[in-house]
Amino acid sequence: MSKVGRNDLCPCGSGKKYKKCCLGKETSAVESILRLVTTEEAAAHESVTAEPAMTQAAPVPAPRPEGKLTLAKVRKMVTRDLKWEHPAHEQLALELIESMRYDYDKELIVEGLVLWNGYSRQMKPAVKKTGSFCAAIEYLLSEQYGFLITQVDLSKKYDVTTATISRKVKEIFNYVEEYGMGGDDVEMDDLGNSGSPKEKEQLLLYKAMEATSSKRRVQLAQAALEIYPDSPDAYLILAEESENEQDARELLKAGMAAGERELGELFFAQNKGYFWGLHESRPYIRVCKSYAESCWFGGNAEEAAQTLEYILELNPDDNTGARYLLAASYLYSNKLAEAQKLMGNKDDMAAAYAYDRIVLEYKKNGITSQLKMLYRVARNVNKHVPDYLLGLKRLPHNLPDYVGMGDANEAIEYVIIHSRLWASVPDLLKWMLKQ
Repeated sequence: MSKVGRNDLCPCGSGKKYKKCCLGKETSAVESILRLVTTEEAAAHESVTAEPAMTQAAPVPAPRPEGKLTLAKVRKMVTRDLKWEHPAHEQLALELIESMRYDYDKELIVEGLVLWNGYSRQMKPAVKKTGSFCAAIEYLLSEQYGFLITQVDLSKKYDVTTATISRKVKEIFNYVEEYGMGGDDVEMDDLGNSGSPKEKEQLLLYKAMEATSSKRRVQLAQAALEIYPDSPDAYLILAEESENEQDARELLKAGMAAGERELGELFFAQNKGYFWGLHESRPYIRVCKSYAESCWFGGNAEEAAQTLEYILELNPDDNTGARYLLAASYLYSNKLAEAQKLMGNKDDMAAAYAYDRIVLEYKKNGITSQLKMLYRVARNVNKHVPDYLLGLKRLPHNLPDYVGMGDANEAIEYVIIHSRLWASVPDLLKWMLKQ
């Protein structure tokens, strides 16, 4: 089965992108709870004393199987391991176990409990009749896993109306859309007083990257900045979720400034030239690269080029591929000598250089035999680019998550990023169409 990309349509059929829908909902919260309740204490090893006259090896104990998930452990999870805002919420969880114990696997019951725990802690509902919430949770789980259970069936089981079940299903579903199955599992209070501000920032950013809700990602990034204001990655997340490109660009500039404060002048002076090899400098490089891309798409090729040149000064090995967008920026601004020097490495056979060399030759000399040769070479590097560049194949709206040398995704990425460059040479596109 092929892996679903973050920007692909979600396989659940919701019509949303996978990253905005089911990504991360099915695993982290439930699996962490399962690990918690199924872990058994290590077996104590009895010491074996040997007779003075002879030694005898102690028998090797047989390996113990992993702890089996039992109803007792599930109940203990409710009463000991999960936090509850109100005793009524905990009591409902225990009733949910009893109502589902005969019809569902215990792992699925745990998933229902995690859902109820997250929902009740976040939304703090008043529980007037436990059956309405139990029925809604059971219905949502049956929908997720394809069980043939209707709201009419559940109304009889829990003695509530289908209208009540439908209303509770909608409320809990909206919560899942916003927060995921595990809910708000990183409260600020849960961070406690242990750990440095940087460690707390890292925890919040990790959760932000896992979050499936845009609003949740923003909340976590803002919380990280409150604890640790010099966080480039937090600004990068806020920029990614911004609806306005100008606002996003300002956030990226703020992220660059935050990175400069965090690292300090001495760090830049001592480590210029091999930045990417130092883990702590990578957030700064990432936010700089994103700022350059924002400038490029916003029509400011000069600012993009200056930022990309700076990235290459800090990191000449160019682990982020800044050189490819820099070549496009040079060509767009007719800095042909700079572009030719940058693309001088003939061993770099990425599609970006192969097709940008066509633009360079055209801008220098027009239609030549060399241009035809470069076009043949470029097609050998990636045959898919002309189809997307000339509109023979529809271009997706989003960049692909995975790119391989010579594949269609590399072509899509190239055309999306370099479309401004090719739009500046319409006669070259007409020539290419005839080839």
